Amino acid sequence: MISFLLDLFKGLRQDLRSKELLSLLLALVLSVSTLSSVSYLADRMHRAFEFDARQLLAADLLIASDQPLPPEFLQEAIKSHLEIAQTVVFPSMASSGGVSKLASIKAVSSSYPLRGSLEVSTGQSALQNNSISNTGPTCGTVLVDPALLSNLHSKIGDSIRLGGQQFVIAGILTRELDRGAGFMNFAPRLMMCIDDLASTDLIGLGSRVTYRFLVAGPDSIMSTYQQWATRYIESQALHGLRVETIENAQPTMRKTLDRAEQFLSLVSILTAMVAAVAIALSARRYMHKQADTCAALKCFGATKAVILKRQAQTLLALGAVAAVIGSALGYLAQLFLTWLLGNLIPGNLPAISAWPFFWSILFTCFLLLAFAGPPILSLVNVSPIRLIRKDFKFNTLSTLWLVILGSSCCALLIWVAAQDLKLTLWVLGGFVGAILIFSASASFILWLLNRWQTQHFAVLFALTAMARRSGFAILQITALGIALMALLMILLLRQDLLSSWQSTIPPDAPNRFMINIQSDQKVGISEQLETSGVSKPNFYPMVRGRLIEINSRDISPSNYSDENAKRLIDREFNLSYTAQLPPGNRILSGDWIEGDKPQISMESGIAKTLKLKLGDQLTFEVAGEKVTAPITSLRKLDWGSMRVNFFVIMPPAQLSQLPQSWITSYYQSPKQESLDFELSQTYPNLTIVDVSASLQQIQEVINKLSAALGLLFAFTILAAILVMSSAIAATQDDRYKNAALLKALGASRKVLAQIARVELLLIGSLAGLLAGLASGVAVWALGRFVMEIEFHAFGEAILMGVGFGVTASLLAGYRFQGQIQKATAIECLREA
Repeated sequence: MISFLLDLFKGLRQDLRSKELLSLLLALVLSVSTLSSVSYLADRMHRAFEFDARQLLAADLLIASDQPLPPEFLQEAIKSHLEIAQTVVFPSMASSGGVSKLASIKAVSSSYPLRGSLEVSTGQSALQNNSISNTGPTCGTVLVDPALLSNLHSKIGDSIRLGGQQFVIAGILTRELDRGAGFMNFAPRLMMCIDDLASTDLIGLGSRVTYRFLVAGPDSIMSTYQQWATRYIESQALHGLRVETIENAQPTMRKTLDRAEQFLSLVSILTAMVAAVAIALSARRYMHKQADTCAALKCFGATKAVILKRQAQTLLALGAVAAVIGSALGYLAQLFLTWLLGNLIPGNLPAISAWPFFWSILFTCFLLLAFAGPPILSLVNVSPIRLIRKDFKFNTLSTLWLVILGSSCCALLIWVAAQDLKLTLWVLGGFVGAILIFSASASFILWLLNRWQTQHFAVLFALTAMARRSGFAILQITALGIALMALLMILLLRQDLLSSWQSTIPPDAPNRFMINIQSDQKVGISEQLETSGVSKPNFYPMVRGRLIEINSRDISPSNYSDENAKRLIDREFNLSYTAQLPPGNRILSGDWIEGDKPQISMESGIAKTLKLKLGDQLTFEVAGEKVTAPITSLRKLDWGSMRVNFFVIMPPAQLSQLPQSWITSYYQSPKQESLDFELSQTYPNLTIVDVSASLQQIQEVINKLSAALGLLFAFTILAAILVMSSAIAATQDDRYKNAALLKALGASRKVLAQIARVELLLIGSLAGLLAGLASGVAVWALGRFVMEIEFHAFGEAILMGVGFGVTASLLAGYRFQGQIQKATAIECLREA
């Protein structure tokens, strides 16, 4: 076995003297490294959920609710002799040293966490004096996220104010595995003792709170308790309660990471498909170069079986080397991806398993057999007469097999990444459609250029040469164009789309939202804002209600397959009432509210998600009372105005007597930064959301995601450059013949260099132009029809596309053109 492997790799080392086989190896390594990088990352994230599921819950089971849980859950857990803990999570203001910032408050009981542990730093940096803690903070102290410590310009030992109480910052919270995802978790965390919560008076009417009841114990007892809890929720028709176990821990985070894995996998497969073209071209070139060798072997008595064995050994050794090198580079790329994504993925991911390496071997086999196998294995059919007549043609049957196997490989890899037949068909159709559009556009432009009459010899000769081998020119333009389009879309989305949206917001648009306002606080808050130079605010009532019936039929998340619809049904709506159509609202169908009779005006988007229409009768549960009314109008909202908007509005007569809080928005000058602190000190129950800080967080998330995607698309650009190099190599014989003719006629190096530059500039410019136009249109459509903002950066997209395209084209063709220019006419004929 060892001798066989030694002979195998010794033969490969000799074969790698062939530049074509080396190009094939590079393209294969690039494909495997890109695919395996995402595979490694996905494997580590899945293992984090599988092996740390209990830590992701901080328990064996938890019950989450937006209302305090009925005492029966606690009584049953105590009766079953289970360990219990409780947490309460909500957004509120934290103040220290004259600065107030929004924080995600988490009050925990003394037994928290039941599973896993917290990581706390007691130094002045998150990297200093880290220690493992099996309990939360003690009474009178808090643990804070490093970001909150920085925002408040505080340090460990300083005092921090929550509501009406002062606390001491006891440490920096560096690891909290059960944090999860969601709006309130975008704010930096502050963890406190649950026994201190009542003294702060932070939770009141209108507060958005998540209550969690944590349970742990032996598996058999936990199974019994889970069954009891599920039956009790169903029998009592309790809404808004969610049971999470180690099998479905952190469902929101799981779905988010699954979608991220799906998207990153599809991006990596784009790179693999582009690189596969380079593999096929390099294999074709290698086949032509090896034809004479195989013909000579047949002259000496070599059978088809001998040649087949030799080529199979070459493929086997090539695949083994590519799998090892590609998986090693993929692991390094995965480490870089993890660093780029930062806190968007769970911290302290476990080590990798062996599966991604096996997947790398499988990817290698797929790509080799599908794209390199047919041309290389067709060498068994070469005739000895090849040594006399140079008319060995690429076997038609091999071409057919290449198309069949290549297409099947593409479809299979996309299906593995998408894990959904519908998405697979859409992606495959989009990929084929992009190829057809780019190919047709490139073909048409080349046809137009070929009819351009010019007296410049270099331009004329380059256009004529490209017309003779138009298939390879179209291939180069298409491969590079698709890769550039993907990269440009990321750059445009990262740099321009968010800034374009921000530019549509008026300079004096509200940048603060204030919630949890009580009725008796409106006058005082209004006076304090006006005294501080803020325009008089408008207050809007907000009533919390849960949708429980549609057309007299009970409704639950299980009635919907769409995840957004499930979340909407599972949570409480913010209802409001008014007799006047709010500014920025436009009636699309139906009639606005008239009189006091029961009626609902609903936002059109949420109506579409929940499959609602005019006339549907909705029933909301508000503080134990049922409120029923028909939908009489559908509205379109102007979210860009930054005003307060509501999905559901009813007449005042329906909701004004029910429990309610108030909300307002206003513009606060950057010079009035201390106003947040003053308001939170006067009214500790208020939650003030700084929109600019939220936009900054969104920008940071976009930057991290685009950096990770940029890394993967950089691989795609490298793959496109390999395609160009392979295509140039595939037409190198024709280029040498042309060069020999020109040199024999007295053409100088300068003329040859001009011809080469014109061809490369044309390919790069056309690819960049098509990529710029396509990416500009795609981003414009995304802004116009999805985000409802105007985007006009076509000029920038085209300039970047042409710039990147020309650079990539010149890099790909530099080495080949330099060889031709330096060679003499005799050497050119010999190479041809």
